[in-house]
Formats: sequence, structure tokens, C-alpha cells
Amino acid sequence: MKIGFIGSGKMALALAQGIVRQNVAAPSDLLIASPNDGTQDVFLSKFPPQTVHWTSDNAEVARAADLIIIAVKPQVINDVLPQLRAASANKLVISIAAGISLIKLESALDKRARVVRCMPNTPVLVGAGACAYALGRNATPQDDALVMKLLSSGGFASRVEEKQINAVTATSGSGPAYVFYFIEAMITAGIKQGLSKELARELAIQTTIGSALMVRETKLEPSTLADAVKSPKGTTVAACEILETEQWREILVKAIAAAKKRADELGAA
Repeated sequence: MKIGFIGSGKMALALAQGIVRQNVAAPSDLLIASPNDGTQDVFLSKFPPQTVHWTSDNAEVARAADLIIIAVKPQVINDVLPQLRAASANKLVISIAAGISLIKLESALDKRARVVRCMPNTPVLVGAGACAYALGRNATPQDDALVMKLLSSGGFASRVEEKQINAVTATSGSGPAYVFYFIEAMITAGIKQGLSKELARELAIQTTIGSALMVRETKLEPSTLADAVKSPKGTTVAACEILETEQWREILVKAIAAAKKRADELGAA
């Protein structure tokens, strides 16, 4: 199966690496359409030399691919979709362009295209991504199974209703940035308290990984697990009192709402 990527950004690379890593497709099955804007060397360096086909012609890749993955920024989607229209007939087309609705995609592509809208996140790059997708009107049960296989190659995947996709974008699509900020803050705090940068970094990373695994494995509420760390008048209580005073929960809720609002705006543009 030939998989054509329209766009070569970080998310396209993450998906391509996940697909190859899990033996869903070989590097020689990957077709990339993108201008050489500095991403070509980075993208191609992740695969064996002269295996991935690269071109600047979107229509060429769309014609040659069995499956088309639209991985361009939403701001340029209106320029890209007409180039794919003729070649999209009877093909499965997956879009990861944030905020772009199924209706918009289906109206711009051939009416026989089988369209799926999805939102992965960058940890797909290390096989630990979180992806959600919604099926278009022509998508078949076989398409559903294939998309699940493709996205699961990079971590967790779930089918959702399209009305939930922008919320997914705000929560997990943009979510890695929130977590990276949190880890960075822990590292900075550790250094200020006398730890070496290397030790503070490893402690922050492992604490984040371990805590997330505890939520998954125990199936307990995060608040319950947090309470288990606290002891009366102890160090954790002292720290959490500061977090609550600074209203960190409300700040994060507002941040995710702002991301959702922006996704809605992109879809309406």
C-alpha cells in the first residue's frame, strides 16, 4: 500500500515513523509532497537513503498513493485541496489539519473520496501518541479498521464523533506542550533547590512517566492518587497549597478552552 503525505512537518514525520516502526508500511511505500523548505533533510534522514519518494507536486503524490494523508497547516488547506480533487476519487483520505471539518474536506475533494478527519499528537514519534478520528460519510468499516491500525501504530487511538474533534485537539493534540511546560518548570525548580540540571531533568521526566502509568494501571482517579502522596502537614501538602492558591487547575482549564476556541475559528475560516 502506497501512503502519500501532503506536507512534511513534525506530525507527518511522526506518523510516517510510527507507520514504518510498526511494519504497517515500508519506507519505500512512503510518498511525500512538500516544498524543500528545510524539512526535507530532516524528514529523509529518519529513513534509509533513497527509499522515500519526495516531490513538490501534491497532485503527483495523490495520484500515485493508495492512501492520502493531508498534513498541512490549516491556513494553506484552501490552496491544497483543489490539487487533490481529481486524484481523490474512491481513495481513502485522512486529514490531520486542525479545525478543518469533514464537510469542508468532502466538498473540496471528489465526491467519491472516503474522508477521515483525525487529530494525533507528537508523542506518536516515540510510539506513545494519543489519536482520535472521525469518519466521513463515504468511509467504510474497512476504512475504520485501517485507520485504527495506522493510528494505533503510534500509540493510543479512538474513534469519536466529529463534534468532539476540536476538544480532542485542545486536550491531547496541543496537550504535549502543556506537559512539556510542566516538566520544564519542575527541572527549573529542582535546579533552584540545589540539584544538578541532569539530575533535576531525570527526576522530572521519570516522575511524570511514573505518575501517568499509575493513573493508567491503578484506574484510580488522579485526585485519589494525589491524596495518597499527601501526609498531614507534610511536604506535599505544603506544595499543593501553593498550587491551589495559584489556581493552576483553572489556568489549565482556560488554556484548553482557548485552544478549543482557536480550533473552532480555524474551521470557520
